[in-house]
Parts: sequence; structure tokens; C-alpha cells
Amino acid sequence: MKDLNRFKGFAKIKEEKVNQSKDVWCYTRISSKQQSKKSLENQKNVSILYARKYGYNISNFFGGTYESAKGDFTRKEFSRLINEVKKARIKPFAILIYKMSRFSRTGGGGISLTDELIDKVGVHLVEVVSEIDTTTERGRLAIQEKLLQAKKENIERLEVTLPGMKQFVKDGGRLGNTPKGYDHYGPRVKDITKIREKQEIVISEDGKKLQQAWKWKVQGFPDFIIRQRLNELGYKISRQGLSSMWRNPFYCGISTHSMLDGEPVRGNWEQMVSEEDFLWVQKLLEGNHQGYQHNKNNPARPLVGTLFCPICGKKLTGYEVKKKKVHHYKCQKCNGVTINANTTPRSKGIGAHQMFEKLIKGYEIQDGFLDALKEYVKRDYKVFYKESNDRSRILEKDISKLEDQLKSLKKRYAFDEDFDKDVYSEFKTELEVKISKLTRELQNLSPEISNLNQYIDAGAQLSQKLLQYWQNGDIETKRRIQNTVFPHGLVIDTKKRRYLTKRVNVVFSAIRDVQRDSEGQKKDASDNLSDASYSVAGTGFEPATLRV
Repeated sequence: MKDLNRFKGFAKIKEEKVNQSKDVWCYTRISSKQQSKKSLENQKNVSILYARKYGYNISNFFGGTYESAKGDFTRKEFSRLINEVKKARIKPFAILIYKMSRFSRTGGGGISLTDELIDKVGVHLVEVVSEIDTTTERGRLAIQEKLLQAKKENIERLEVTLPGMKQFVKDGGRLGNTPKGYDHYGPRVKDITKIREKQEIVISEDGKKLQQAWKWKVQGFPDFIIRQRLNELGYKISRQGLSSMWRNPFYCGISTHSMLDGEPVRGNWEQMVSEEDFLWVQKLLEGNHQGYQHNKNNPARPLVGTLFCPICGKKLTGYEVKKKKVHHYKCQKCNGVTINANTTPRSKGIGAHQMFEKLIKGYEIQDGFLDALKEYVKRDYKVFYKESNDRSRILEKDISKLEDQLKSLKKRYAFDEDFDKDVYSEFKTELEVKISKLTRELQNLSPEISNLNQYIDAGAQLSQKLLQYWQNGDIETKRRIQNTVFPHGLVIDTKKRRYLTKRVNVVFSAIRDVQRDSEGQKKDASDNLSDASYSVAGTGFEPATLRV
């Protein structure tokens, strides 16, 4: 055999970097707040005893709180541990964990992370309760098996608890936190003062203020006004928070939990708003979104929310060409539907604001027409109120009948032990929805005006300086005037530069018609309305008063 020693200089030797540090870190965790803090103390104490036994120094502690192991990096303290150990210039020899189930329950995810810590970061893991570590291949395999076992335990636990959780949600229960405006009582709440044997979710004191906000929204008030009013009541809410609330069906008692597989159910908590009103708000929101967001409260564009597209019927949005400092109104859906807000030397035609000023000028009362106006409105009001009063009687009768049926249903359920709960819930909800719908229609009917003369005088007084109030008022004043005179808004023909509407507040419609008839004018008084026909009785008797 030839001498091989001559080739030793070519032999490759695998050099392994061995971490000689005696410093170790410690990580402790419990799953929920309901678990005893003594468990955390025990995990920490056992780790300290292990370190002393083998001559290690625990230089850093992580965890010490409750974090669910459903995900690894959804845990703040766990994420901090991993980030810190990766960034550390001088690495600890190992991370001490009481049990591997405290480290991770994700199975494959935990194993992958373990491999990364050992092979790339150079840090080992130690399960102190069994004294198994990853310094050997067999120990590393044992640690990985324990991580898989933790995942298996999680799956088995879910197989037992998940059906119960799903049934709880299907029965109208709530899992997780409740949105703002509610007090949450139950067996697993964080606030110990609210721990109860059975779950109960009720409207809080702040919730009563938010309940009023829902009423304002249904009435059509813009969000910035609602936020101002809530602030006056002592409740502050962000624009995003209010927008999120409008879109959350929880507030009308509907659960859309992911465990329901896309099938909503009615929850066992107090409604802040009726289902009908919630859906009405969704329609309002759909009408307010035209693609991208604009500043709806820009004083330079007060007609946002009042102008509608003649093609698709959507509300026009506003925008500014910043280089030219020129404002426009535009439909985000239909091409070519755009108009400059103000008349400029380079604009193709009269601006929307000047058109509007010319329009409302036609609704200013002239001297000598007040007496004729009063008689005109009184005459049509009698016809209008009779129809409204007749409808009101029918609605009140129908509501009373439904309420009697609901009362009878509740009485039967209370005294008949064999009465099926699901049948009771189904018919109870059906009756409540019908009552809510009819009640809302009844509330929307115009009540009898006891001081009709004062009402007409107030409208006439406003109309005497209508244009002046609009020109000199702030954005809120301008919009109050717009909503008062044109409660259903204005359709604008941007090509022919004219407004199209048949729906005008009854007082202002009467002002225009009285003056037109008295002066024998056949032409539109505003000179830019395409249809001179107005229906007084059909427009509604909206209040014509305005604080300016």
C-alpha cells in the first residue's frame, strides 16, 4: 500500500463553529388571560433552576404574557424574541422553553423556524422540563417530534371545541370583542367586572350616543355634521371609525362570523339600529361612492351631494386642477359629464355656481305676492294633508294589529312549554320587521302643521334674500339652503348648461308658480329649467326655515 500521508495536505476538514457562550435566553407564555399567572412564574422558575444546574446565565427574558399559539408571528413577544436573536451581535447559546408547546403549535412552521435558528442563526433550543436540546441530531429530532405533537394536540382540541364554537355562533352568540358602543358580559371577557355565567351584550352609555348617530344618518345628515354633534355630546370618533360603523351589520343585530360559512344569522344582542334602517344607510353609502375619494366638504365645491348625472343618475364628485386652481364637478362613471364650478375667462360656458345662483333667484319672493302665496299654499296643503292623514290612519291601524299579534306570540311562548323556539324566533322577527317598516313610513309622513301661517312666513322671509344667504353663507349654510329648496337634489345637463328638476320644496315651488301665473309668464323664471311643470302636493312640506 502506497504511503497516503503525502496527500494529507489536500484533505478537507469540516470545521464547525461551536457557540461557546454560557448566556441563554428564556421564553415563557400562557394561552389566555384566564390562565393562572402562576403558570408563567413556574415556567420561569424551572428555567432558572435548569440554567443553574448546567452553569448557564439567563441574560434575557421574553414572553411573560398571554398569547395564543394559533400563529407564530401573530404573537408580539414571540416575534420580538425571534427578531432580537437574529439581530444580536453576540448570540446566546440557546433559548430555554418550559415545554415546546409554549414555543409553537404550528407544526411544520415551528420545525422550519427551529431549523433556521440552529443552522443559520446558530442558536439551540432547550425544553427544560425534559432537558432535551438540539445540540445532537437525536435531540433535534425529539424537539421536532414535540412540535408536531403540539400541533396534533391543537387539532384534536379543535375537533372537540370547534363544533361547539360553531353552534354557539349559529345560535346567535358572539366570539371575540364587540364593536364600539357595546358592553360585553360573559364567562371569557377580559374585564373581570363583566364576567358572567352567560353571555350578554348590551348598548353602553356611549352606545346610546352612537344610536342617535344612526338616526341622523338615516335622516341624511353628512358624516362631518354627525361627528360634530357626537363631539358636542362628549363622544369623539374618527372619520374612519364612523365609516366603518355604518358598514358593520353587527349594529342591526346580524352576525356575519367566518364560522357561519357565508350564512348570516341574527345575534342575541341589542340592536342599535333596525335592519331596515341599516339597509337604507347602505343605499345612501352606495350613492355616495363614485370610484375614488374626494374632499366632499371643500367650501369651493358646495354643490357636491346636490348635483346628479343626467345619464346614470349618480351624484357628481368634485375635484380641483391645482395648477390652474380651478374647481370642477364630474361624474366618475359617464364620459363627458363634467362642468367647471365657476365661470372663468377660458371656460366653455357658465359655471355650475352661477347657474345655481340664477336658478334660486327665481325662487325669491317679490313684494306684493305674500297674500297670494299664502292662499296658494293653504289650498294645496289641504289636499296634501288629507292624503297624508288618510295614509296615516291606515298605517296606525296596521301597526296596532301587528303589535297585538306580536304580544299574543310572546304570551304563548311564555306560557306554552311545548312551543318551538325556532318557530317563535322566526315569526317574532317577521312581525318586528313589518312593524319597523310601517313605523318608518308613518314617521316619514308629514305631520299636520299647526302654525301653517308662521311656517309660510318663515319660508317667504328666507326667500326674500335666498341668493344673498347662499352667496355669503359657509358650506353648511349653502347645503342647508340647497337641501331645503331642492330636497331631492338637482340633475345637471352639463352640455346644454341647465338644471333639470320637478321636485322642489312646496313653499318655494308655490313662490315661483304664484309669481309666474300672476305676471303671465309662460317662460321658465330661472331661464335654465327644462320643464316648467311643478307638482306641489307631491314634493312634501319640508321645513323652509334655516338658521343663517
